[in-house]
Amino acid sequence: MIRQHPSGFHEAYPPRWVNNLYLDSPGLDDYHDHVTGLAQRSKSRIRWYGDLRGSISKPVFEQKLKRGTLSGKRTSAVPPLVLNGSLNEQTLRAMLSDLGMENPLTRCIDERHPTLINRYHRHYYLSGDGRVRLTVDSDLAFYAPGRTAAALSSRAPAEYAVVIELKYAPTNSEYAADIANWFPCRIARCSKYVLGIEAISRA
Repeated sequence: MIRQHPSGFHEAYPPRWVNNLYLDSPGLDDYHDHVTGLAQRSKSRIRWYGDLRGSISKPVFEQKLKRGTLSGKRTSAVPPLVLNGSLNEQTLRAMLSDLGMENPLTRCIDERHPTLINRYHRHYYLSGDGRVRLTVDSDLAFYAPGRTAAALSSRAPAEYAVVIELKYAPTNSEYAADIANWFPCRIARCSKYVLGIEAISRA
């Protein structure tokens, strides 16, 4: 369906597994901000690619920011981590003990702790004119940070079995809307973090 789109989408990058460790306040403030749809909200996560467990050589700390209809993210490098069964608050702090006080992740974990690990398989596409990126995520799985031996939910709710996202500059919003409307799919808000927290609460 994507390859048949009149915008000429082509694969821009090889597919890969994406892993995220989310950090939130003890009261899950970021989660509640997303559920209520606050215009200004954020999510904090450590992201890596490939295997879920074992040595993580190039993790990246990301702060995903939402300001009204616009979104973006800030990133910074993280020292190598190891995930062998769990990655709770104490383990994470020990691994990051050498970070300087000015590092954004150091400031983040002073206020937040690990709340969720999620994982999905992502395909990457780019429109023929290069103005719109499109990602397709499938095989979503959710884990409690303290126990990653088995997924709490091996699949997302049926309506989110596959998630297609469009990424574009604000100046291309009308063009992106035309692209989205071509697909015979329901357009909806979807936060994988929210889905995961709710999966944990049902477990």
